[in-house]
Amino acid sequence: MRKALSVKQFNEYFKSNIKHDPIFQNLYINGQLSNVRINNSHLYFSLKEDRDIIDCVIYYYDDKDIDFSVEVGKDVLVKGTVIFNNYSSRIVISVNEIKEKGLSQKYLEFLQMKEEFKKKGYFDPERKKEIPKFPQKIGLITSEEGAAIVDFLSVINQKPNDMHIYLSPVKVQGESSPLMVKRAIESLDKRNLDLIVITRGGGSSEDLSSFNDRLVIDATFVAKTPIISAIGHKIDKTLLDLVADLSLQTPTEAGSYVIKNYSDISREMKNIIKKMGEITQSRIRDYEFKLLQVRKNLERKSPIREIDKRINSLTYLKKDLDLKLKSNLSYNEQKFRLISSELKRFEDIIEIGKKNIHIKDDLGNAVFSKHSLKKSDIAFIEFSDGKVKVEVVD
Repeated sequence: MRKALSVKQFNEYFKSNIKHDPIFQNLYINGQLSNVRINNSHLYFSLKEDRDIIDCVIYYYDDKDIDFSVEVGKDVLVKGTVIFNNYSSRIVISVNEIKEKGLSQKYLEFLQMKEEFKKKGYFDPERKKEIPKFPQKIGLITSEEGAAIVDFLSVINQKPNDMHIYLSPVKVQGESSPLMVKRAIESLDKRNLDLIVITRGGGSSEDLSSFNDRLVIDATFVAKTPIISAIGHKIDKTLLDLVADLSLQTPTEAGSYVIKNYSDISREMKNIIKKMGEITQSRIRDYEFKLLQVRKNLERKSPIREIDKRINSLTYLKKDLDLKLKSNLSYNEQKFRLISSELKRFEDIIEIGKKNIHIKDDLGNAVFSKHSLKKSDIAFIEFSDGKVKVEVVD
């Protein structure tokens, strides 16, 4: 039996073999630019061919003689040396030279597809469906393993609402992702929902490639249900962003947009109560003015006894009006305190609810792994204020 190597020994051996292998020195590689970013004067990017990717770096990018704009989609030829990072166990090419060869065939195909969809009217603003102000039934298409679902639901649960979330878990990257997303859109579109949200927690341009796929774009365009895209990008728009009825950046932003009108309910109630008080005070002032005018007319025109009778009558009328108005004000104040108390209670419930979310199968057993469920299984997501029944579609 051979003696086992330590992690450090293996890394050093691997690094040494790369360093002394002439094939990996002054290496020329052709590929399409992807995931371009600058950090601390260094330019980081990837070279890709189909779904194969290798990471590259140009140290002190500003000092290098590069006579073209380094942008995603361009086909380039690089010269560099293969280096091995001990901490991440990753192979990276340290680039010394880079030359432009034009736009890659893959990127040209993307631009052609984008132009095709544009001519068909897929991106026309007049074809966008209106997002409902108070959606109650929302389809959620995302990975059940990612943070996107938690980010979205945590924002939704910050305010009282009567929403029901229908989760359709999918893979958000990889070869099977486009077909899964397409089928999820079609399935949820048949359920007479108010809204569908397609979201993920961000990633590189290559990670987001599923959302440029023709299957996803066609399914989104023909769907009758309004669709929001929120796939975590910050710079480049995907074709899904262009065809969706509303494009947002993150799962959190999508949740905030969906819940925003529910957040206005308490503020509207306070405004209504304030206006009711103002109207009541205005009527009191009107009655007081009218009483003053009547008193003056009585003093001027009536005998003393008749005046006393009318004054007494008016006094009783005023007291009755005052009592009714005060009673009305007291009722409105009690109602306001009750509403405020209810809102505070809901906030407390929501805070507790954030920490008490459980998933159980149809037998009531707790589910801690996606492997505990299979397609067509029924599960329940339990919150502190109730539970939501979901069906596993994949």
